[in-house]
Amino acid sequence: MLDPDHYQKIVFLTGAGVSVASGIPPFRGPGGFWNDQEIERCATAEALERDPELVWRAFAPLREAARKARPNAAHRIMAELESRHPQVHLLTQNVDGLHLAAGSRRVVELHGNIHRTRCTRCESPAFTDESLDFRACPECGAALRFDIVLFHEMLDPEALRLTAEALRGVDLFVAVGTSGTVYPAAGFAASAQADGAWSVLVNLEPAPGGWYDQQVVGRAEEVLPGLFKRPEAS
Repeated sequence: MLDPDHYQKIVFLTGAGVSVASGIPPFRGPGGFWNDQEIERCATAEALERDPELVWRAFAPLREAARKARPNAAHRIMAELESRHPQVHLLTQNVDGLHLAAGSRRVVELHGNIHRTRCTRCESPAFTDESLDFRACPECGAALRFDIVLFHEMLDPEALRLTAEALRGVDLFVAVGTSGTVYPAAGFAASAQADGAWSVLVNLEPAPGGWYDQQVVGRAEEVLPGLFKRPEAS
């Protein structure tokens, strides 16, 4: 069990495994989003340039699933920890928005948010959008797209800046629902370890040796609520 009060700064890194219990399919493995090779071929910057409507149709089911999903116990415990600890930060590879729905506020969405839409051409700000219909930008007439990071696209520089800021001075790093061994996420774990942080993995599968000081194999929604010590009742 981990006592949050023992740590000055806690950083969570979350992946698809956090949201499976909320009905969001993982990207790989049983029921994985990428098991459909046609979808995987659509998930690139090149595909977007070639056929933006095809890319929109490929990701529309993910928006629909995220629209119906609700935070589970893993999302809620991270939000609860943030509410009672001054330095809890959350880096997520997920685009479903469930951490925000659970009440977390210090969240960096590394790969964007499926609930937002932006233009493929002009600089109009991204906007909250639950529509599943492909359409043109009202400002310039170009195709709209989901505000998520596709393969062969760069991560948002502001997201990377906020990530670096969050990792500065971390003394407890917890990866949840992800192996955290693929870059750039692997760099976050390595950076935290280099700074002397205690690093923990909560995942269905263990990571290769040396990545984490502590590994707990299991479902995020089952393991995480019991991993952290709760305040004593007064």
